[in-house]
Amino acid sequence: MPLNDYQAPPRLKTLEELYARYNDPAWLDPDPLAVVLSYKRPEDMELAGLVCAALALGNAGLIVKASRFVLSTLGPAPAAALDVMDAAALKDALSAFRYRFFSGDDLLAYLSGIRALRRQGSLESLFLSCDDPSEPDYAKAASGLVRALRAASEHSWPGNLLPDPAKGSASKRTFLFLRWMVRKDRVDPGPWSRCDPARLVVPLDTHMAAACRRYGFLKRKSLDLSAAREAGAALRLIRPEDPLRYDFCMTRPGIRPELDPDECFSCD
Repeated sequence: MPLNDYQAPPRLKTLEELYARYNDPAWLDPDPLAVVLSYKRPEDMELAGLVCAALALGNAGLIVKASRFVLSTLGPAPAAALDVMDAAALKDALSAFRYRFFSGDDLLAYLSGIRALRRQGSLESLFLSCDDPSEPDYAKAASGLVRALRAASEHSWPGNLLPDPAKGSASKRTFLFLRWMVRKDRVDPGPWSRCDPARLVVPLDTHMAAACRRYGFLKRKSLDLSAAREAGAALRLIRPEDPLRYDFCMTRPGIRPELDPDECFSCD
């Protein structure tokens, strides 16, 4: 190749440049996090986060629509309403719900598990009771939370509602919920105050994986728990106290169709 035909690869923006540009509520929609942030009480954020995370498959706009429908059945104070709502009334309210492979009965089973655990005490306390502090991250604690929700449900709960990291998948939706609950900045609300952001696992989906590959943070081909930990290890070298600091801004090009990933990430 002639020397004058050679084109150097574009310089990538630093992650702090991305953070400064995109870690802003103006870039929320249509992220389901916008639904979580529409509530002010921590218990409502927590419930909205569990609903939105469980449904976080497919088109972001449709996820938001489905999540709002489920939460609308519980009114403006969904956590308090769930605590006292008659099971038959809840089943009737959800009868028309369907999103992808989730039915109203699936959400009824999910919400009944959440209600049962809420009646036992704080979900954050339950999560921490599942944690082994010697573990490098919260994968084991997340598995404990998912299993507790399933065990507490009064109804048969399909395994696809919230993935269990112990099965080895990336469990993106489970770790996304934890990011929302534990981190606190301009976009992440962080109503859980006793957890350590340094131990969060990357919510690895195709958008985050593509961004991580651009930066050389991810070589593994399979998007599984090992891949999420590989990406997290690289991000911890940059921000050991907060490895998920850049998750929101790195995934904006995948969520906002008007954004060109090449333009977002490249300086040239």
